[in-house]
Amino acid sequence: MRPTPSSCWPLLALLALVPAACSLTHAARTPAPAQAPAYPANSADAENAGLHNWPERADPALIGSRLAHAFARVDPENSRHYKLACTWYGSLAVADLLHDEALRDTLVAMYTPYRDSHADLLAGPGHVDDNVFGIVPLEIARQTRDAGLLAEGLRIADHQRARIDAHKRFAIDDMFMITALQVQAWRASGDPDYLDTAAAAMVEYLDALQQDDGLFFHHADFRHRWARGNGWVAAGMTELLRELPPDHPHHGAIRAGFERMMRGLLSHQITDGDGAGLWKQVIDSPDPRNWPETSGSAMFTYAMITGVRSGWLDASTYGPVARAGWLALVDRLTPDGELRDVSMWAYKPDSHPGGPDHAGDEENYYFQRPRLTGDQHGQAPMLWAAAALLR
Repeated sequence: MRPTPSSCWPLLALLALVPAACSLTHAARTPAPAQAPAYPANSADAENAGLHNWPERADPALIGSRLAHAFARVDPENSRHYKLACTWYGSLAVADLLHDEALRDTLVAMYTPYRDSHADLLAGPGHVDDNVFGIVPLEIARQTRDAGLLAEGLRIADHQRARIDAHKRFAIDDMFMITALQVQAWRASGDPDYLDTAAAAMVEYLDALQQDDGLFFHHADFRHRWARGNGWVAAGMTELLRELPPDHPHHGAIRAGFERMMRGLLSHQITDGDGAGLWKQVIDSPDPRNWPETSGSAMFTYAMITGVRSGWLDASTYGPVARAGWLALVDRLTPDGELRDVSMWAYKPDSHPGGPDHAGDEENYYFQRPRLTGDQHGQAPMLWAAAALLR
């Protein structure tokens, strides 16, 4: 059975009346009664698991609004960096969930300089980190019914889909970058081929990179369990599972990979002292130089919130873990809504020409990454987690 969107809006002229689907702002489609979630959103089980009744300082509406308004004051400077796209996407989701039309209008207006400006993305093979920017026009199109932006976003998704092998680096970050664009194209167009592309790529990456403990090496050639890299995987699988029908050929493998990863994360959450509720920069390293990192922790928290709310994860086990994660993240926010202790980007040591030699002590590469405050790598998943709690 081919999936169908749960909501739709008409388009004009050459776009031939394609339906629009749910985005990050909407709950996943409700399955047939025989497959109904064990813990549906807003159920007593979810409440008992700690995903409701927040203290005022941790109110998801307050936190989400603060972060989204902070992003709305940012000058994008015509950048198409993936971290900007991810924060924009999360801000639009929060604005929609809060029915804050003024905020949404500001976020939409920020896109004006970008309209019809993506020719360079389409000129060559492209790159996963660049093409994911297409999630922004697609989300704006979904919310505003802008046919031009729908076409613009779909051109970027189509470009990637036609060159998908060129976009596969087998770095775990890709498991979000590819998935987010293709899933968002499905949500905005209703064309299941986008969903099929995302699912096929996800299964290929799971087969290649997931370890026996459920976690992932950062890269096939750099075998460390970096928090944010694993966070991209968790968020990517979450976005995909929110849309993938249970009878899809790849659903079982992806759901199993998701559950295996969540089990693997349980034992590594910090339980006391500094950073209780978070995960460390290198998830499984006992090295005293390791430190609590917030961007990966926010992605794990987003995945677990959604997993509990959607019935993929046992609420009594994962609800308290997700609650502890959210509260710990809130405690790392400045009064201006900027998340502290966000790792600077990381790839492989040899991607830093002239940088330190970490031979024989590769974990130290991660330990020495600067800790940033307010970086969009952290702001984005905080917004996703807030949206998941608001949904």
